[in-house]
Amino acid sequence: MPTWFTSLLLAVLIVTIPFTLILKIMLRLPKPLALSHRRWPAEVNYPLIGAITAYVTVFIRSAYYVRGSDPPAVLMQFVIAALAYIFGLVLILRQFSGVYPEYIVTTGRIGLFIRKTVYRNIADVEEVSRRAGEAHLRVITSYGLAIPFTLPARSVPIFYERLKPEL
Repeated sequence: MPTWFTSLLLAVLIVTIPFTLILKIMLRLPKPLALSHRRWPAEVNYPLIGAITAYVTVFIRSAYYVRGSDPPAVLMQFVIAALAYIFGLVLILRQFSGVYPEYIVTTGRIGLFIRKTVYRNIADVEEVSRRAGEAHLRVITSYGLAIPFTLPARSVPIFYERLKPEL
């Protein structure tokens, strides 16, 4: 098989399939009452996935098929590809964090994971700070976990309204 085709096939398995699966799962969430971050049009997510796939394709080809590659250069290309992968994943996941009818969805401190917390599991909410139109909250669950949660300042009353019947 040609090297570009093999590299593209591997990149599709590494990037495109997982990212589109995550995006498909996240798009099945119910309509949010308030989002932490603005959601992009769906047409923007797919070029993002395509760009990351293209860069990973170039990296795989240059790292595996090109002879005489300098190891520090390959390492730097790997770091760049990994950062692009992580950045794309964070950009996709953070679009879905917010207040939903039955739970809240958060992405954690660095945005690499997603956590769904049901209102009945929320024991307390502390407002850490308000700046630039955003409220930074600390949600404490009944299990003792402290979850950072960011909302636009105008959406905080919606969150407290959903939380009130549970507290």
